[in-house]
Amino acid sequence: MAARNQARLGRYVLFKSLKKGGMARVFLAIDPERPEALLAIKTLLPELRKQRTYREMFDAEGKVAVRLRHPHIVRTVEHGTERGGPFIAMDFIFGFDVSTALRQLRKEGRHMPAPLAAALARDVASALHYAHGLVDEFDRPLEIVNRDVSPGNIMIGFDGHIRLIDFGIAQTTIDVKSQIGSIKGKISYMAPEQVRGLPVDHRVDIFGLGTVLYEMLTGVQPFHDEGDFATMERVRRAEFEPASAINPAVDAELDAILSRAMARDAEDRYPYAGDMQADLEAWLAARGEDVQPEAFAELMRGLFAQRIDDMTADIDKARRQALGGEVRASTPVGSESGAMRLISEDMLAEFAGLASEADLPIGARPEVEPPPSAPAREGGGALTWILGAVALAAVAGLVWAFGGM
Repeated sequence: MAARNQARLGRYVLFKSLKKGGMARVFLAIDPERPEALLAIKTLLPELRKQRTYREMFDAEGKVAVRLRHPHIVRTVEHGTERGGPFIAMDFIFGFDVSTALRQLRKEGRHMPAPLAAALARDVASALHYAHGLVDEFDRPLEIVNRDVSPGNIMIGFDGHIRLIDFGIAQTTIDVKSQIGSIKGKISYMAPEQVRGLPVDHRVDIFGLGTVLYEMLTGVQPFHDEGDFATMERVRRAEFEPASAINPAVDAELDAILSRAMARDAEDRYPYAGDMQADLEAWLAARGEDVQPEAFAELMRGLFAQRIDDMTADIDKARRQALGGEVRASTPVGSESGAMRLISEDMLAEFAGLASEADLPIGARPEVEPPPSAPAREGGGALTWILGAVALAAVAGLVWAFGGM
């Protein structure tokens, strides 16, 4: 008999809630046959399971994810359907996303050191180049485009490893055609063609990575403004102050890399993410910088030492309880949102599909990005999958009509 505060999904034991969004909830889990490995299990919300569009979108995400095998992309173990709902099982990354690290650095009045920022962008560029070039079993290009390269989707593990974590809105030839709008992702990190509602290709990911690198180097989001419409207009124009004008540690070569990655017209950007990766590697080599995972581990330990210790103890305790079938009160030690906690009876009811739709949240509220000077969540400026795509599609039409080409 399963203990309280845990649920089974196939062979997996789910015992902590990590995060809930507008479309899915993510649980911390273990496979009892491999209890040393922590997993993150993503499940479609019960109120969306009956809707074909969302089931197909979620299934398409799983199909993309299981194909991605790269050291800088989170590994997806499997995807399938259990208990009437689809799920995706991934490795759990013990760390924080880049937005959390940047927020803490800003609180301390610091920027990410330029060599670390360049090395992190290099690793993500490597992951993107791999994904963009992926082919199927018949050697046909899958044309995978992430479309959501942003600080919230890049993890820095406490072990120092960098991983891109979300291809959930990837455009791919094996994806379904969304019926809720074509503009998705976080506005401040979109490419100009995205906010204009134009067809996109892999170069939107290069633009997004450029904005992430710019923010790591300066602590400033280059296109953020008050309100979504104003932000979209700034993205459309793709005009930004040179990073060297904000951070003297940025030299002319890094400015040039940023300018090319964040060019307004896709034709003026790096043609491939691998080209950006090569320029970043050359920049590091010219300065004798051999950035290894240990450097990122040291950065994270310096920023989050107490939280790392607390989270380690909390997760170890919860895992022991899950394996032993015994649950006691656990001190909730959270992520930034404080969402990491033992599964409640309400969550179990939701997971089992027993809660009525009237009792369930309709979806997460769209979050608005703060100004760069604000210490609040810069990585939380995303519009949600469900409400945001529709609103942005409408606003994009106004931008086009107002601003022209």
